[in-house]
Amino acid sequence: MSLYINPNDSMLKEKIERLSPTSGFCIFIDMVGSTALKDQGLSRWIAFIYNVFANITTYLYMKFTPIKIMGDCFMFYIPESDMKDETALTIFDGLYKIISSNEPYLRDVKIGATFCRDAYNISFVEANVDFYGKDIDLASRLQSLAHPKEIVFNGEFYNRVHQRYESIMNKNNFPYMNRIIKFSSQIPGFREEIFAYRLLA
Repeated sequence: MSLYINPNDSMLKEKIERLSPTSGFCIFIDMVGSTALKDQGLSRWIAFIYNVFANITTYLYMKFTPIKIMGDCFMFYIPESDMKDETALTIFDGLYKIISSNEPYLRDVKIGATFCRDAYNISFVEANVDFYGKDIDLASRLQSLAHPKEIVFNGEFYNRVHQRYESIMNKNNFPYMNRIIKFSSQIPGFREEIFAYRLLA
C-alpha cells in the first residue's frame, strides 16, 4: 500500500521525510474518440471500453493493472522492483502492439510514457495504491502531445529501451525502432525545454 497522507497522523511529517522515490515506468493510455462513441448507446460504449481495457492488459502482461482509470484514460505505474522477466523493451513492445492494433472492436489509443526517478508511492485515499511526482505529471503531459496510434515518451524511457535493444541479437523483431523521432517541446509546468521521443504505429 501507498503511504496514506492523513493530516491527523501525528507521525506524518516523519513518514514523509523517510520517503524515497520509487523508480519505474509511468504510462497513460487514452482511448480516442470515446466522447462521440457515447452517442451510439451505453452498451456499445461500455463494450468498446472493456475491449480496449482487455487489449491493454493483455499486452502489459495482465499482472500490470492500472492504478487509476480516469474516464477512459488508464494510468499504469510499474515499479522496477516489480519487473521480473520484463524489460523496458518488452514493455515498449507491448505499448507498440497496443497502438498498432487494427481490430474493428477496438478504438484507437494514444500513449504518454516516462521512466520515472521523481515518483513517490503515496495516496490521499486510505488503503489505495497511487504514485505522485513530477515524472508522473510529465507522462500525462506527453500523453496530451500524442496523436492517435502514437506513443510519446521521455528520454529516460528511450535510453532504457534503446540500451536493451542494442544488447539483443533479434533486432529484426523490432523494426519500428528505426522510426522513433526525437523532438523538443516547452511543456507547461517545466522550466526547461523537454526532449522527448515519439513513435507512430
